[in-house]
Amino acid sequence: MYDTQPTQPLSLRDTAKGIAVRAGILTVAGVVIGAWVFGLAAKAASGLVKALAVLFLVTVGAGVATWEVKKVQRRLAR
Repeated sequence: MYDTQPTQPLSLRDTAKGIAVRAGILTVAGVVIGAWVFGLAAKAASGLVKALAVLFLVTVGAGVATWEVKKVQRRLAR
């Protein structure tokens, strides 16, 4: 039931190894999660740029249409 063998205290080498393994795992996890977040941000930015481009084209088209209508109105008023 109980361990009868005496346990050895952790050496400095074992402690350093444990810290290095944990640091490696955290580094890999950080890189993976960082890449995933960057991918989401890039997709969101891409969508926003597309929406702004469409909004700009619609605004320019509306401006040209308004200018043409005013030009026709002036011609008919003469």
